[in-house]
Amino acid sequence: MNVPLGTKLLIGAIAVAIAGCGTTAVTDGDGGAGPGDTGVALRPGDITMMLDHGGVARSYILHVPPGYDGQIAVPLVLDIHGLTSSGGAQELISGWRQKADAEGFIVAYPNGLNASWNAGSLCCGQSQMTGVDDEGFLRALVAKTKQDARIDGKRVYVTGLSNGGAMAHYLACRAADLFAASAPVSMGNGTTPCQPARPLSVIMFRGTSDPLVPYNGGTFPSAQADFDQWSQLDQCDGAPQTTHAICNTRSHCGGDAEVTLCTINAGHVLYLQAATQGAPVPDVAWEAFQRHALP
Repeated sequence: MNVPLGTKLLIGAIAVAIAGCGTTAVTDGDGGAGPGDTGVALRPGDITMMLDHGGVARSYILHVPPGYDGQIAVPLVLDIHGLTSSGGAQELISGWRQKADAEGFIVAYPNGLNASWNAGSLCCGQSQMTGVDDEGFLRALVAKTKQDARIDGKRVYVTGLSNGGAMAHYLACRAADLFAASAPVSMGNGTTPCQPARPLSVIMFRGTSDPLVPYNGGTFPSAQADFDQWSQLDQCDGAPQTTHAICNTRSHCGGDAEVTLCTINAGHVLYLQAATQGAPVPDVAWEAFQRHALP
């Protein structure tokens, strides 16, 4: 998709900021990533990790919250960046780092090859055009993090913005065996076919004035079409209920799943506006995530 010049400049400014922040790079001798695979060696803060997938070195930032000591299994959230962006940029704008610090879970911010993700038939960039195995990479990332940290394997979740939101839809459709719930932001579901292995909770956020992924649809499905599709896939019945003032939720679904659509008066990168309108993405999504674990 075409990215407005202003958005590109914002991303560039964020990249400059990231360069000055600094993270600790960790690799191990066998080409994997990690501080020893002991479950207790990770220290709070950011660590840049590397792993080999399909003969390609892939990277991600692992954010470990204060107080983590490897003694208790904690949830893991993958927060996936948008087209032309990076894991570091996503960490700065999404608010998930702060939520992790408050609640005590680990967040992974993966980096897409060529700053893009192969998220199905509609999205996006070089990774989609060349058929990069991003599902395989993200599965490997979760497996490696379970080695490097003490992770509750039943409480692994995914979220993401734009191209990363497409990936969050894609993994909900294709990897319901691994992820307990998904929270796509600013993206329609372009996964064809979408055949989740079980009912899976999906919490969506869409901006009413989004010029790249229009709320009412176009190249990508509309917000209502996604809400209806996931409601059908999750075997929901009954009328949706209003939550957080600007969200609609169907909670009578198969497997105790729920489907939520939060409608934000905002454009494409909507995290700030969602917070000011009473539905911060990490707060709303985490509230739902805590209700759901793998069976």
